This record gives sequence, structure tokens and C-alpha cells, in this order.
Amino acid sequence: MIDFYRIKKYCLNPSSIVFADNIEIIKDSNSFFEKIVSMIRSAKESICIEFYEIASDKFGVLIRDELTKKVREGVEVRIIYDSIGSRLSSKHFFDDMRKRGIMVIEYNPIRIFSSVRKWFRRDHRKILIVDFKKAMVGGFNLSLDYIPYSFGGLNWKDFGVCFEGEAVYKLSSIFKENWISIGGDEFELKEVKGGNVPISFSWEFGIRNIHSIRRSYKYAMDNAKDHIYITNAYFLPDMLIYRCLKRAVMRGVDVKILLPYKTDHPYVRIASFYILKNLIRHGIEIYEWQKEVLHAKTCVIDGFWCSVGSHNLDHISLHYNLELNVNIFDEVIGSKMKELFEEDLKISKKLKINDIKKLPLSTKIASNILYTFRRFL
Repeated sequence: MIDFYRIKKYCLNPSSIVFADNIEIIKDSNSFFEKIVSMIRSAKESICIEFYEIASDKFGVLIRDELTKKVREGVEVRIIYDSIGSRLSSKHFFDDMRKRGIMVIEYNPIRIFSSVRKWFRRDHRKILIVDFKKAMVGGFNLSLDYIPYSFGGLNWKDFGVCFEGEAVYKLSSIFKENWISIGGDEFELKEVKGGNVPISFSWEFGIRNIHSIRRSYKYAMDNAKDHIYITNAYFLPDMLIYRCLKRAVMRGVDVKILLPYKTDHPYVRIASFYILKNLIRHGIEIYEWQKEVLHAKTCVIDGFWCSVGSHNLDHISLHYNLELNVNIFDEVIGSKMKELFEEDLKISKKLKINDIKKLPLSTKIASNILYTFRRFL
């Protein structure tokens, strides 16, 4: 039986609850690679793809060829890719997709004479929807960075979640709204029934909107009783989240944060030292993942509420990007995410205040300067 009273303790907007079933956590590059290829191959009617980065590398070519096969079978394929996220991909790659019958739209192409603020407005989502019946959301991009070594990838660490049920209809509506807003064709959604696990989506930027990811995080954190475990690739929280974490520790909540040691944006790691030393002083435990690049964005609270998606705890994700997270209210999934987090800590190093104090003077100065300009990182 679903405990709605408990859900209300962690859900900012209970009316946003929809239901999903067959939920599967995608915890590494191997499962991501296998799942996305199998989902595409299973399509009978439609495929909707919205990814920040779609690379024209070996993996991107594989995805393009699989989609081409589906188009030939009569499947409608729609793709949104971000202009900045896919900046290293060949324009010919996307033109070739269009020639093959795949509907492709570039989100917010960079124009020299447009406002700089508009340049920061990126589509950072990672969404796959097949036949309006099953879906995948997470932090993985479509590039070799996120693919296992066995296929020639770099095996970056990330998370995703697959699900079916009525929740897919809500996700499809979010995709359709963006698709039409940037010039895509009108298409009909197919409503799906079923689902026994309550979830909600957070997808709006800013802090005032009821569907804001940051607001959903804050609400769940403010109601945490036992633990808050965060994994985040680019951790530069604003004062809202900073104060939430401090208050949680003061209530006796166990707060642990897992961050990357190896990163594709080293300046973010350096900037974060400025705030990490204060968090450590307040009793928050900070760890750094020691293996491949960590790109995940997850949170699990009290083994019941967990969030998986594309949202980084930084200024750009808060104020500019299109993001999307799935929030799941379930003890089974929550316990699994807690277990995975604790397993990751075994391959991580705890960051101590002395580690930051021992940093070279040049790194400390760079940290202070970069943190001052965190709004642009």
C-alpha cells in the first residue's frame, strides 16, 4: 500500500505525483550502453530523444545507424540536441540524419549578435522515450565518454533510471512542449495506464516555479530525518542549499557528499574548495571518487526519496539550463540507491580540512577567484 502521508513529507507538490512500474536503476556505463541500444531496437512506433550532447563518434554513429533502421521500419524518430553540448560534433553528422528521415532540431543555436544571457540557456536534459510506453532519464550523454572500455569508451561514472507506466505520458508531454516551442511538428501522444511506484518530475529552472528541481531538493532536505547522500559532478551550491545542509546536520542528519576527483571541468573542482572547507567544519562529510570521471547527479534521503537526472548543484543549472530529474518515493528503490552510494564510498577518499589547508597557495588563490565567478562556471 502506498503511504501518501509519508510521501507528503518529502514531496513539495503531491499533486505532481504520477505512477511508474518496472523501474530500473542504470548504475554504470555497461548497463547504459546495453539498455539504450535495446530500447531503440525495441521501438515499433516512435522514438523521442533529447540529449545535451550527441557526439559524432563511434557510439554516435552506432545510434544513428540503429535509428536509421527504425525509420526504414516506419518508426517516427525525433531528436533534440544542444548547440553547445554537441559543439564538437560534425554538422554533416546531423544533416546526414535528416537525409535519412530522422527529424532533428538543434536547441538554441549560437548566434554572435544574440544576447550573452541567451548563450547560457542550454538544453541539458537526457531523455529517451520509446513508443510512449517506456523511458530513460539520467545524466549520461550520447558519446564515448559514457560507454564502457570494451566498446572503446572512457567508462565515465553516471546514473540513469528506466521506467514504464503512466509516468511516461507526463515525460512525453514535457518533451513535446519543448519540441514544439523550438519549431518541431505537432504529434499525438499516447496515454499509458499503470504503475505502482509514485514518482514526480522536476524540470523547471529557477527557484520560484513549483516544478523547480532546486525547490524539490530543498523541501526533501528540510524534512530529512536520518541521512542525505548526494553525488554531484559539479558542486557549487548557492546559499539556499548550503543553509539546508547546515540545518540538516544541526538536526542530527548524516550528510555525505560524493564529488569527482577526476573531472572534465577542473576549474569547478578548484572553485568548490572555497565552500567545501566550510561544509566540513559544519560536520558534513565530503568524499572524492577515485576512479574514472564522475558525472552523476543523484541524491537519496532517508532511504525513501531519491532523485536521478541531469541537474548539477550549480548556478547555471539553477538559473539557465533546461534540466530534468526523476524523484522516486519508494523504500525499495531508495534503499538500493543508498546501498549504491555506500558502495561508491568504498572507492572514494574522504576529504579533510587539513587536505584543503595543505593546498598550494596558488590553488587557494585560484579557488577564491573562481568561486567569486561561480555564476559563470
